[in-house]
Formats: sequence, structure tokens, C-alpha cells
Amino acid sequence: MKKKNIGLIAGIILLVVLCVVYFVLHNHNANSSEADSTDTATTAFETDTDKLTELTVTTEGQSYTFTKSDDKWSYSADASFPLDQSNFEELAGKLKSISSDRELKDVEAVSEYGLDAPAVQVSIKNSDDETHTLEFGAVNDMTSNCYMTIDKDTSKIYMVASDLETAFNFNLSDLAEKESFPSITATTVTKLTVEKQGEEAEVIEKSDSASTGWSYTKGSTQRDIDSSNTSNLLNGISSLSWGSFVSADTSKLAEYGLDAPTKITIDYQVTETKDSDDSDTSTSEDGTSEDSSSNEDAENDSDSDSTTETVTTNKQEVLLLGGQDSSGNYYAKLESQSNIYTISSSSVESFLNIDVKTLVSNYVSNYIFADLDRVTIQKDGESYEFTKTTEEKAKEKDDSDDSKSEDSDTETVTTYFMNGNKIKLEDFSGFYSNISSLECQEWLDEVPETQDEPEMTVEFYKENGVYFKVEYYPYDSNFYLVKNNQGTACLVNKMKIKEIESSFEKFLEKQN
Repeated sequence: MKKKNIGLIAGIILLVVLCVVYFVLHNHNANSSEADSTDTATTAFETDTDKLTELTVTTEGQSYTFTKSDDKWSYSADASFPLDQSNFEELAGKLKSISSDRELKDVEAVSEYGLDAPAVQVSIKNSDDETHTLEFGAVNDMTSNCYMTIDKDTSKIYMVASDLETAFNFNLSDLAEKESFPSITATTVTKLTVEKQGEEAEVIEKSDSASTGWSYTKGSTQRDIDSSNTSNLLNGISSLSWGSFVSADTSKLAEYGLDAPTKITIDYQVTETKDSDDSDTSTSEDGTSEDSSSNEDAENDSDSDSTTETVTTNKQEVLLLGGQDSSGNYYAKLESQSNIYTISSSSVESFLNIDVKTLVSNYVSNYIFADLDRVTIQKDGESYEFTKTTEEKAKEKDDSDDSKSEDSDTETVTTYFMNGNKIKLEDFSGFYSNISSLECQEWLDEVPETQDEPEMTVEFYKENGVYFKVEYYPYDSNFYLVKNNQGTACLVNKMKIKEIESSFEKFLEKQN
């Protein structure tokens, strides 16, 4: 038993000794590889960036050379590349002074520091024909510093900030100056047209003839659409922006599917406020311009000489969409701009896949009578025409009121009629509000054929082009079928129709 314990104790002691030896050897090797090191922060490299004339960056197997002429940088391989001057100047400025937190000397294996195959190589040349090459290797996981050599001298390895390697490890498109996407908000849009190859155009536009103020058209299909739902769709326009720069060579549109693109045309308005000076000027004998009035009058009336004018301008932008890249982004450009970019598919899908059912108003005929010229109702073989007249009449004055009022002496008076006979507004509003507030329960994909005459027909008219006809048919025990002259149909609650009929009958009884 004692022999067993002695053997166990001896084994533990041997394990401890081996661990100590391991750590000693490990630290010795680490110290050997960085035996001659300096931990004092120093300036590893500096140059006058204002004198730079050439800068070449090699990263991920690609080499990019930029040259400077007349204080302007350009991409040597493609002079038309829209290099962002301020961003590139900022990038080159990172070479002005590079500090090192630690310097390693007499390193035997540069591969341990990733310098046998540098991640990034930066070569520069200045106006004095002086050249230098900086190579950036691996990043130290402990210190987050990057290993760097100067002019391929591996006898000294510098530990510098890793953001240097990150800054020069770019894609060429990162350096492009992007054209700005126009600032367009939903409230300024008047029309949206989507044209796909081989398909009928879809048009969403403001319309005085639509009950909701907005209409949707595709071929022979036309629908009034809800203004709120339309606004939600158009809100996506304000978030449109370019992704990556692709090319400035518009002769290669076919490579990106832009030779036969999908077109999204946006018509919108821009309202600007301008100041105008209405003062009269004349030319004095010495050739200077002076106010025709005295200087004193000019000082007193300086505020009244300028006026503010609001100007609204109609504008249009055409967004062209081509094929998609490996990430699903669309190749795109504006017709008014030069360059090709990518644009995220999520930002344009709502325009490419418009579902009119999500846009239509749930109201059957949301027309305000005040905005119409006349409304006709056909029911039980009878026709009823509702009209109104508006005129200015003198106000009745109260002789006891001696106060002097600046209010107008006239007032607008609206009179309502049914078949030429005067009716009271409150009587008419009672049943008309039920008609205008009627909502669909379900829009139908196809308009059913009907053999019988409609139980009731309501027509809405206005001189500027509004003509909307709604027909009501019994459908089943729960619903009525509603068809309109725009070629659409829906089902409505049967009880709602009974409410309309009941209120209309009460109105007629009151008139009789």
C-alpha cells in the first residue's frame, strides 16, 4: 500500500517538473524570436504627403495605381473612374507619419508575422523621385497591432496600428465618388410609372377624377386607390440610395442588363421660396447703380422693397434597373446620371411587385357631395337626381349692431335639390353618408356575370371628368355584390345595404 502511494506522489512530482520545463522553454522560445525588441513608441515612417505623385496599393491579388497631376488624383488604369478626391487624400494622409509601439529586430522567420505573403503592400513615389514600399502582415491577436516592414527590410519589423492595414485593404469601388440620389419624398410625388420589358406599364398617379385622389392603371384596368396606402408605398422612394459603384463606362450597359432595363419613372414637384427685389434702380452719372428715391426713403422702405415668391417646379427622374449581382442587388443607374451602381433589391421590390389589392380603398364610393356636381340614384324603377347651387347673398344686418365690422357683407349659400325640388341638407345627408361610408368586405379577383337588373344604381358626376357608377346586386344570405364602371367588384355586408335602403325610404317619405 505504501509503495503505491509513493509511486503516485512520484508521478505528481514528475508532472509538475515537466510543466515547469514546458513554460520555461516556451517563454525562452518566445523571447528568442523577439529577443532584440524595443517597447518604446517611435516614429517608424514619415513622408511629405503633399509631395506624393504616385501611390500603388496591392491587396487580395489586385494592384491599383493612382497618380497625382495638377493637385488631382486619378486612377491610372481608368482615367474616367470618379475617384473621391477628399477620401483619397485622407487615405494618403495616413502615410504622413506612422508610429510603432514596438520594434522587432533580427527576426529569423518572417512567416510567423505574415510578412512572407503580405496582406497589403503600399508603394509610394514623390516629386523628388524618392520611392518607398510598406508591407503589412498579420495582426497580433493580443495587442491588435499589425506587423509592418519598410522597403522589404526584414531586419526590422514594426508593430503599428492595425487600422492602417484595414484602410488600405479596400475594393476599388470604395474609393468612387457616388453621384447623389435625388431627395424625393412621398408628399412631393405626383406620378409613379413602372415599365417592365414585355409587360403593360403600371401607373400610380394623383387624379382629380378619383374619389380618393389617387388612381392605379394597368392596361384597361383602372382603380381608385387609398391615399394612405399609396403614401406608404411611395415612402420607399425617400430611402432609395446607391450601394456600390460599378462602372463609369456606359458603353457596357448590356453587361449589366441595362440595355433593356426595367424603368421606374418618378414625377415629383419641388417648391422653392425665392426673394425678389422690386426696387426701381437707375444709373448715376458715375456709372454706379442707385435707388431712384432718396437714400432716406430707401432706408425707410428697405423692408418693403423685397418680396418672397414661391415657385413650384415639376421634375422627373427615371431609375433604370438591370440584372442582379451574386448578392441579389440590382445593377442600376439614373437616366440623368452617368455611372452604374448597385441598389439593394429590398428597396425596389415594392415597386417591382405592386399588389393593387393592398392599395385600393375599402370604400365603395367615398365621394363627398360638396365636391360633385350631381348624384343620381335609380331604385325600384324610379330615378332621382340630386344637385346643388351655390351663390353669394347679402348678409342680413342687425340694426342694433353699431359696430363697424371689416367682415364681408356677403355670404355663400348652398341650396340642395332633388329632381329640381328644394330639399334640406340634413335630410339628404342622413342617407348619403351611408352611401359614401360603405366599405367592401372582400374585393373579388374577377367580376361575376349578372343576369338580373341591379337593385340599386348610384352615379357620381363632376365636370372635370369624374364619372363613377356603382351597381348593387343581391348575392347570398350574407352579402351584396357591388360592381362599378372601373371593372372591379366586391362583396359588402347585406345589413349595410339594408341600412342604406331604409334611410333612403325614410328620406323619400319625408319629402312626400
